[in-house]
Amino acid sequence: MATNIHPTAIIAPGAVLGTDVTIGPYTVIEDDVEIGDGCTIGPHVMIAEGTRIGENTRIFKGAAIGLIPQDKKFAGEKTYTYIGKNGFIREFVTINRGTIDRGETRIGDNSWIMAYCHIAHDCILGTDVTISNSLAMAGHVEVGNYVTIGGIVPVHQFTRIGDYAFIGAVSRPFMDVVPYAMCSGEGETRIVGINKVGLERHGFSAERRQNIKRAFKILFRENLTLKQAIEKLTLTFPGDKDIDVLLKFAKGSSRGLMRMKDPDSD
Repeated sequence: MATNIHPTAIIAPGAVLGTDVTIGPYTVIEDDVEIGDGCTIGPHVMIAEGTRIGENTRIFKGAAIGLIPQDKKFAGEKTYTYIGKNGFIREFVTINRGTIDRGETRIGDNSWIMAYCHIAHDCILGTDVTISNSLAMAGHVEVGNYVTIGGIVPVHQFTRIGDYAFIGAVSRPFMDVVPYAMCSGEGETRIVGINKVGLERHGFSAERRQNIKRAFKILFRENLTLKQAIEKLTLTFPGDKDIDVLLKFAKGSSRGLMRMKDPDSD
């Protein structure tokens, strides 16, 4: 099918567009941009140099993708923004490209990023990440696969969020959130348990969920140091792939792990 470009759109000669691409009114696409087959770019969108967009992604009105980072250390170095396949990027989302630190900002396939979200420089988001309205994500954040984040959430720079985690609306994750966790709290954000519904939806059996719950108890409830908890988890769940993911994440934490809410607290 033919590419459809509105006559008011401005497409730089160095931009590369795939087949069956639609570009809306007053959209600006700079040089060194690649847009995959089947993409739809809405009106008044800005796509800056160094952006790569996978096939069948839809970007809605007013989004600004790949602009320079909001980082005073940025000195104009060549960096990139990668958006995966089959993404939905809603109205007025802003995504900054990387800095020399990582060289890129990257968002995986099947992303759903809702209106008014900001994703800063050098962030890495995995596959099937869903983010509700008005998230503010600082630089260097890493988000795993199959993560859901509620609305009006600020994410502190360098924070990591593990696979299958759920971050509740109006929470404030300022430390690393382990895989499989449900995290919430407007005032004092804490892990409140495993993401039971999310794990069920992704095919985790009752036995797998129970093992993850047991692992959380060891990690958060037995008053062990992180080193002691890792040693006990390794001995208790030898060869368990789900727990291996948890262990790898915990060992790689530099900000420290978000703690679990005290069951006796309000």
